[in-house]
Amino acid sequence: MLESIIHTQASVLLGSIESKRPRVYVASSTSSSKMQFGYLPLWHFGRTTFKTYSCISQEVSDASVFKNYEKPLRQNVDLPPILPKKKKKPYPVPLKKMQREAKADKKLAEMGIEKPLEPPKNGLLVPELIPVAYEVLESWKVLIRGLSQLLTVVTVHGCRNCSEIHVGPTGHRIQDCRGAGNVNRRSHHLWVRGSIDDILLPIESYHLFDPFGRRIKHETRFDYDRIPAVVELCIQAGVELPHYPSRRRTAPIRMLGKKVIYRGGFVEEPKVSDRAAAEEVLAELDPASARRLFRTPPTDVRKLAERTLEAYSTVRRGVKQLMRKYTVKACGYCSEVHVGPWGHNAKLCGAFKHQWRDGKHGWQDAVLNEVVPPNYVWHVRDPEGPPLSGALKRFYGKAPAVVEACVQAGARIPNAYRPMMRLDIVVPDSEEARMAA
Repeated sequence: MLESIIHTQASVLLGSIESKRPRVYVASSTSSSKMQFGYLPLWHFGRTTFKTYSCISQEVSDASVFKNYEKPLRQNVDLPPILPKKKKKPYPVPLKKMQREAKADKKLAEMGIEKPLEPPKNGLLVPELIPVAYEVLESWKVLIRGLSQLLTVVTVHGCRNCSEIHVGPTGHRIQDCRGAGNVNRRSHHLWVRGSIDDILLPIESYHLFDPFGRRIKHETRFDYDRIPAVVELCIQAGVELPHYPSRRRTAPIRMLGKKVIYRGGFVEEPKVSDRAAAEEVLAELDPASARRLFRTPPTDVRKLAERTLEAYSTVRRGVKQLMRKYTVKACGYCSEVHVGPWGHNAKLCGAFKHQWRDGKHGWQDAVLNEVVPPNYVWHVRDPEGPPLSGALKRFYGKAPAVVEACVQAGARIPNAYRPMMRLDIVVPDSEEARMAA
């Protein structure tokens, strides 16, 4: 093997290379005049040796060589898969990694060493994320107000027997209903008029004055208010919302393994004196309440659609940034979400095998689509054209319901959603589709 090292002013990378040499097996005779060949197993064909090599990478002094390069978007992407209901959701963090971290925490606890915690895991705020939380909350208000006004122009349909949603003047004719009595209807949907709750799914969470305080029990679940999970995440990230206080610690909590050894005592949540004022504050933050407030048709539909779509992108981007630091838990079986270091103990899960768990949730780390669900719907290129047909299903694309509603209202299609909408695919006629391979 030839080895060479070039001496320059470059950086040197060390590694190892593996080589194998053939081994010659010599026959040896014993006292019983029997021949024995080899001394190693049959699968051992040679000796493995390791040698060190060097890789030279010279630095480029002229930075102008590098140009701004944007990764091109894919032409088409697969439609989002439908997760089975009779199976737990996959873990967002690999199970082996969680086991290693738990083993390391247990080892530190056995040695009497406290678990090292950084904000916000130790109960303190992250100053850099407070402006992000305020931006998310303001964009959330704009999103709810914009969708409520756009629904006076754009029609939304929902199936009476399943969770299928369609944005368009008439419902589609794709036979994919899995609700009750779908066999008698040949999987056709029964369309009814939808609302903002069908587009922006109401994901709620318990409001906690102290996320590191007492856990919510099944018997005490009615003592806590239910607010949108996005709003609760913003409150815990530093937003001061009237009538929904949150404890701001000045001293960090301390943990030994999984046990909290110092939290600064338990502080009772201040009682809300004016319940009507609290509901008024929550009215513009809750989609169910906002649809009764904003019923005025917009004057400039296209401008409102652009502003609503921008607010939707800001909310998803900000929530994703907050979730990198602040812990959000989600049930692995149902759609329940809890904002806090650990989940609650309310026995409200009715999903797969809930009898085996006594109704308890299977908490795991949440992902962005569980806090702000995209709720994909079929993309309608021509709202005034014929309804979507099941025979041409493979030629259609999908988009989040909010994006589809804004696009039909006149907003420009964002580049991030173009591949899934399949805009470059020509939808053929029914007769042409039969002849297609």
